[in-house]
Amino acid sequence: MTIFLLVDLIKKHITMSNNHSLKGMTPDATIGQIVSAEKNAGELLSSIGLSPKNHQSETLRSVCQQKKWSEVEVLKWLKKNQQHNGAQKNAKDKEEPPDFGKNLQKWCKYLEQHFLTRNTELLDDINRDFPRVHKIHGNQYEWLKNMQWYLDKLEEKLNYYFYFQRQKLFPLLESLKDPKKKVLHGTIKKVNSGIEIIEDDQNTILELIDAIEEKGQGLKNPEDACSTLRILNYNVKTLFSSLRKQIEIEREHLIPLVKQKLESG
Repeated sequence: MTIFLLVDLIKKHITMSNNHSLKGMTPDATIGQIVSAEKNAGELLSSIGLSPKNHQSETLRSVCQQKKWSEVEVLKWLKKNQQHNGAQKNAKDKEEPPDFGKNLQKWCKYLEQHFLTRNTELLDDINRDFPRVHKIHGNQYEWLKNMQWYLDKLEEKLNYYFYFQRQKLFPLLESLKDPKKKVLHGTIKKVNSGIEIIEDDQNTILELIDAIEEKGQGLKNPEDACSTLRILNYNVKTLFSSLRKQIEIEREHLIPLVKQKLESG
């Protein structure tokens, strides 16, 4: 076996180990072991109020029992976010997207892969957890009641927004990919209408996000909050961050490019 082949095998082994670092872990693993196995675990645990530095030698089960959290729920959440390599990292406010120039199809694909898919998953998780949290803690934390109507409206709007982009707008934009081919008048009319719908929906989505943050008191975790509420708040904040970034990219890159292609076509 050559030295180059050996190095290649070692690299593959390390990559595989990193990809499945939390896979076999149980709640009886120590916080130190969990953080060592997964690079994002420390940041994730800190985001829900568990300081890895203060509990390194304790097991996840022990710490969760002290806090009256569900250790099974927390570990499942860590594993799910490992799969996505840290949900919040997918939508950094200051992170610039790749420069796809005037390639409309690449912009659509980028939005689908980095935002639509993940945002849909986050929305599903929120829709699953919020009714349970609201039922148990609605009287205890009035802000949950105050934000419920706005969250329901946002869910309704996002389900339509994601569907419209995937099933209507993005397939329609395929007709603009060939600069040498004249775009039909009917197609131009449909694309313009689609862009108007998207722009109106973007304004509504951002207004609802602002309202939820206000009514939900900034989505801050009460000191005695259970793990479900803490994970719910994390998912909501992560979704909001990602949506703001998605809309920013659509406004700065996708929509101007579509309008430019329509004018030149």
